[in-house]
Amino acid sequence: MTVAKSGSEVDLLIRHGVTIPMVGVKDFSPGLPVDAARGIIFDGAVAIDNGRIIAVGTTDELSAQYTGRRSIDAHHRAVLPGLIDTHHHFLQNFLKGARDDLSFPDWIDQVSAPLITLAVNDYLAGHSELQRQATRLGCIEALKSGITTILNMEWATHPDVIDVYEETGIRAVHTLTLTDIDQWQQGGMLLPMAEAWALSERLAERCRHSVGGRVTFRYGPACENSASAALLAAVRERADATGAGIHIHIAESKVGWDNIQQRFGKTPVAYLNDIGLLGPDVLGAHCIWLTEDDLQILRDTGASVSFTPECHMKLALGVAPVVKMLASGIPVSLGTDTCAVNDNMDMFEAMRTGIFLQRIALADHRVMPAYEALEMATIGGARALGMGGEIGSLEPGKKADVILVNLEGVHLRPINDIVNNLVYAGHASDVETVLVDGRVVVEKGHLCGLDEMAAIAEAEEYAQQRFKQAGIRVSPYWAGAMSAAAC
Repeated sequence: MTVAKSGSEVDLLIRHGVTIPMVGVKDFSPGLPVDAARGIIFDGAVAIDNGRIIAVGTTDELSAQYTGRRSIDAHHRAVLPGLIDTHHHFLQNFLKGARDDLSFPDWIDQVSAPLITLAVNDYLAGHSELQRQATRLGCIEALKSGITTILNMEWATHPDVIDVYEETGIRAVHTLTLTDIDQWQQGGMLLPMAEAWALSERLAERCRHSVGGRVTFRYGPACENSASAALLAAVRERADATGAGIHIHIAESKVGWDNIQQRFGKTPVAYLNDIGLLGPDVLGAHCIWLTEDDLQILRDTGASVSFTPECHMKLALGVAPVVKMLASGIPVSLGTDTCAVNDNMDMFEAMRTGIFLQRIALADHRVMPAYEALEMATIGGARALGMGGEIGSLEPGKKADVILVNLEGVHLRPINDIVNNLVYAGHASDVETVLVDGRVVVEKGHLCGLDEMAAIAEAEEYAQQRFKQAGIRVSPYWAGAMSAAAC
């Protein structure tokens, strides 16, 4: 690519920020401060042109080299690569505040299954509005939280859902859930495979023509228990033929682990490996119940992992051996998972919760320092999605997915270690400015080009009406709010 020359005019120049490029430790010189070793610049600047990062340096250096058609004064702001959420289900954003007193199987039966069944039935009837509203709601929250790239794993989504990603400007990995075994005795959750394969082709084609190439497609066999060996083999064959990636829940629960062990005499990871599913294009969500042999298999196959600590804790699923994964060289990223088991999309909260969970489980205060968690939320996510050469860090030539985090809040002050303060004290609400492909999509905390409050009200009103029609419980708050709005 062509890089702007000295004195060039660029689309955007961000100046006077604390630039945290997430390029890892580059300089091991004795006595060098850790911030400098990480490439952190306390009066930093980023030059952006044609959707790409042109240069990263000090404000003095870049101000002498470039003139911005637009400039952003980032005083008291941290400038970071956009956050990358590698596991989510936008449909379940309608289930925030759902029951927190259920076992995992009961949670599937009483919380998750009714909404998934409704979405599948709506798709088969030719209706896509439920998924569109949920996706718009999720995109708004994700972008305002600093998430510039998200993997959204969904059941039965009409291709017009891709329009919503384009409308909001987010970068997305749209994953179609595929399942042919009624593991939970909820037959309505299963989209017939002939329909599913046809839909996968339509979605993949739509993603190939997404605006700016910002939406890509993955096959999503639900998990080792709800996808047959034949389906898993077919997914591998199609992934090899098309170049699309694969996303799957792996070893998420002890119930699921026991089932595979009883049926096949293997762990879920060994089972998937023997089928031939695992490879560098596979991103496994959860990966909680792993043996030492499983870790070796994941490393040898090049598979990546999405760690979703808040889901694991809320549903009491177990503790994923993330520290061992990282030590083994397995790429680990971070996800927020569904808002029914989190119940938000705050990646700062996910980072610190992930650290605390690993430390208390191992009774070791040294594991998973803040910078490592921030890596999982940025460049680690990019690598897990096969996008490490394009996003995840602030480096010349990469796509300009950038966030500015306001450091002026009292909860962040005083700042003694910029990374530690962000990870341990930061919140999604501190994100002030968000860029995707160099375009400002969130400014001063508000989404650009979209009336957030109107979109939220529209989504809630539609969901309330649709849930009533389907016999799904509607919150008294929703009912009261809708009644008041109508007066």
